[in-house]
Amino acid sequence: MAESKKQKQYESVFIVRPNLDEDAVDRTINAVEEFIKAQGGSVDSVDKKGRKRLAYEVEKMRDGYYVVITFTAKTESISPLKRMMILSEDIIRSLIVVLEEEAKAATSQ
Repeated sequence: MAESKKQKQYESVFIVRPNLDEDAVDRTINAVEEFIKAQGGSVDSVDKKGRKRLAYEVEKMRDGYYVVITFTAKTESISPLKRMMILSEDIIRSLIVVLEEEAKAATSQ
């Protein structure tokens, strides 16, 4: 039971380069999932939002492929995950947040 206390539920939104084909996008998503699992976490859901227009230009790109992943992981595994996403050439932006109880209740309704 002590180990489950250390684990929290997180949500990550990341944007994949728009010039990649569907297989390359899936490989990028799988790489993130495998990294989470390798750090001792578990992936709860993956939601591919699809290609959308960015609010502002990022690295001379106007579009991006949005992906939302909900996962459970230890707090100390978040820093390596952030680093992996920053170093990935296929991910142009990423954000990881802790899912609070209120957010979990709102999404289940």
